[in-house]
Amino acid sequence: MSSRKILNNILKVVVSCLAVYYVVSRIDIAEIMEKVRSADLLLLLAALAAYTISQLAASFRLRNLFNLVPITITQKENIKLYWLGLFYNLFLPGGVGGDGFKVYLLGKYKKSNLKTVIGAILSDRVSGLSIIVILLLVFIPMLDYNIPFKNLAWVAIPLVAAAFYLFLYIVNKKLLPAFPRVMGWAICVQMLQMLSAVLILASLHIDARHMYDAYLFLFFLSAIAGSLPITLGGIGARELVFLWGAQYLGVNEGSAIALSLLFYTASAITALPGIIYTIKPAAILKES
Repeated sequence: MSSRKILNNILKVVVSCLAVYYVVSRIDIAEIMEKVRSADLLLLLAALAAYTISQLAASFRLRNLFNLVPITITQKENIKLYWLGLFYNLFLPGGVGGDGFKVYLLGKYKKSNLKTVIGAILSDRVSGLSIIVILLLVFIPMLDYNIPFKNLAWVAIPLVAAAFYLFLYIVNKKLLPAFPRVMGWAICVQMLQMLSAVLILASLHIDARHMYDAYLFLFFLSAIAGSLPITLGGIGARELVFLWGAQYLGVNEGSAIALSLLFYTASAITALPGIIYTIKPAAILKES
């Protein structure tokens, strides 16, 4: 690893630590721990299941793009490779280490063109981001907060979809036929993750159901913040969004942070089995 990458990762760790310290210094830790301890275990397990299924759906979304590159890969190989990426992305500095390793393995063992593999993986990520932005636009008019032109937010939804289509056109025209299927899988992924968030909120015994739209808006906004390459795997960035957003939207800060922590725990538990494939990652793919 180059000295520049090492310095970049150190900076991410520092930013994450500062963000976490800022959040911790402004919340009641005891209150949040009590919320977590009293959470309904069955609902938390259901939330974990919904999140895990969302990742399976995401692996199908990615394979739709791989098929058009084309990359000859079975769904079983794809799922193993996807879970290896989940583990690396969550537990290694940088946040995209798993994607980089997938590019390396596919290039070496499937003899795939690196540029087209990178284009497919990047398109997969952008499809998820596009749906998150669309869902944010859906929730904006529902918020009890004065946002300029908020009732016109839905008008921008087709523009977001068109922007993703244009992105595919620029990255690799071969990927264009996958547009409807990839968007469909991306919607499925985000709906399952939203279900996971709703189940977590329900497990916390939050009665203010009319505020769920605000919690979910912050949930998706935090997902964008967590994807930015400025922190260690999004740690700290998500919690900042929940903290500041809760203050603006009038939701309970403790419940918002508890949602963030429990959802991150679900993602960590889901990604953990990927450690199995770090032992012999080359065994995931059969050499062509």
